[in-house]
Amino acid sequence: MQTATEDKLETLAKQYGYSVEELIAEYALDDTVPGICMNPGCEYVTEYEPDQKNGWCGACRTTTVRSALILAGVI
Repeated sequence: MQTATEDKLETLAKQYGYSVEELIAEYALDDTVPGICMNPGCEYVTEYEPDQKNGWCGACRTTTVRSALILAGVI
């Protein structure tokens, strides 16, 4: 069974047209990376700094967006 974090990371990767591994490899060295809202039921996606843990969600209006690199445990 996947965790909520793993589910969100997989959703994020699919929205960008990658597997999780491909997404991390593609953005590992970039200065902005994909991020996704962590609220249940929200799939708002935007780009933030690689170390973002509390990015602004334009849909929920909360600071709940995390970067792909944080979700994957790279940072």
